[in-house]
Amino acid sequence: MILRKITIWFSVVLVIVLIPMDLFAEEPNDIKYTFIQTHSSYTFNGSFKINANPNCLLEISFNYKHIRALALGAKEVQLIDQGNNWNQISYTYKKFVFFKNKTVWHRILNEENQRVDFTLVSSENNKTIMPRMISSSGFYQIEKEGEYVIVKYYQQCQLTEKLTTELYLSRAKKEAIKFMYTFSKYASTFCNNSTSINN
Repeated sequence: MILRKITIWFSVVLVIVLIPMDLFAEEPNDIKYTFIQTHSSYTFNGSFKINANPNCLLEISFNYKHIRALALGAKEVQLIDQGNNWNQISYTYKKFVFFKNKTVWHRILNEENQRVDFTLVSSENNKTIMPRMISSSGFYQIEKEGEYVIVKYYQQCQLTEKLTTELYLSRAKKEAIKFMYTFSKYASTFCNNSTSINN
């Protein structure tokens, strides 16, 4: 009798343990990324899967209110100008306590190709010791794959060479990875199983 109870108990525990492992293995929004850097540049490639309306995912990759919501670490995010399929948005960040950086980005929405391209317009630092972004560009690509949608994020960036460039690149990697998790979570909340764009 005791042996039977132990056997049943062990079976229940095994089922409880194995079910979450199986569900985790099939989790659709697994995040993948690569970060490649040189002395003063980096390239980031990231992606995740989600069950959502591609148009909604395109919307949160372009619309100012979503861009502002996704910039969790920014001190200020402002919409400078916009048109039917483009906008210009500025970000102000405080880095390493004493440093402040302000960038302006131009975004172009390509609905036909389910893509948003972004390019750095300007970058200003309050301290010359901090590396400055010389150039940067990238894109969000929305691709349908079976019942899921793959969201791809790419960015390349060239910096000036300073004593703090290596430190900046290390932080850039952490922030890029953190952004992918933030973006995935936001997309799951706002667009998961969506059928239309929320304006």
